[in-house]
Amino acid sequence: MAIRTLLYEDNTDLRGALAALIGGTEGFELTGAFDNCMGVVEQVAALHPDVVLMDIDMPGMSGIEGVARLKKAHPKVEALMLTVFDDDDRVFQAVCAGASGYLLKKTPPSRILEALREVTEGGAPMSPVIARKVLQLFPANPPSGM
Repeated sequence: MAIRTLLYEDNTDLRGALAALIGGTEGFELTGAFDNCMGVVEQVAALHPDVVLMDIDMPGMSGIEGVARLKKAHPKVEALMLTVFDDDDRVFQAVCAGASGYLLKKTPPSRILEALREVTEGGAPMSPVIARKVLQLFPANPPSGM
């Protein structure tokens, strides 16, 4: 069964390249590609994706807000961030909003496909630098009793 993927990316060239990658790869189905996530709740309801691949910096509404709205209305749909931002605040906000993974745009295409597969199988794919940041958000000294 194909992994149904909905794409949100405001960069026209990148959106086209990702759409071609996902739509042209066996085992994947591109259900839609949009330049903003203003209609994410309605679009997910209409297009029934398994996973949403979401940029952060888009016109109208950030991808972080889009993921928060998505997860509130459609909690079973996975959200995977794909962005240039690697700062602690955005990583933390995206995870808190309900993102199941966080990739940087410099991620190779094969790894993006692998991450889409991982997230639908219950994983939490992250670019290595992002995984390090997430781990650093935890205190160095564990609470007593551990």
